[in-house]
Amino acid sequence: MSAFGPERKPSRSDGAAEVGKRTPLRPGFTHSLAGLIDRQVPVRAMCDTCARFRDIDLDALAQVKGMDYDLWNKRTRCRIEPGCKGWNRFYFSGRGRFEPMRDA
Repeated sequence: MSAFGPERKPSRSDGAAEVGKRTPLRPGFTHSLAGLIDRQVPVRAMCDTCARFRDIDLDALAQVKGMDYDLWNKRTRCRIEPGCKGWNRFYFSGRGRFEPMRDA
């Protein structure tokens, strides 16, 4: 027993990550277009096939989808390069580089 109470081993229910598992860190402001717009965070769509990217007009997207729309784990067919059959994924500018807006 320590000064802080009885010692016990941590369990999975404690929220401890399993060894070898990557826990993505998702900033709170990425949960909606409103958060991204409020912080003026640049967002890009990048194709997984042609590797081209396009900056996203978040205000225009919010008019269509609403301010509560969440880009996390979303994808859309590539419309950046004519004829490309790839998928566009979204990235936000954070920590000095564009970070993927998806779970690992």
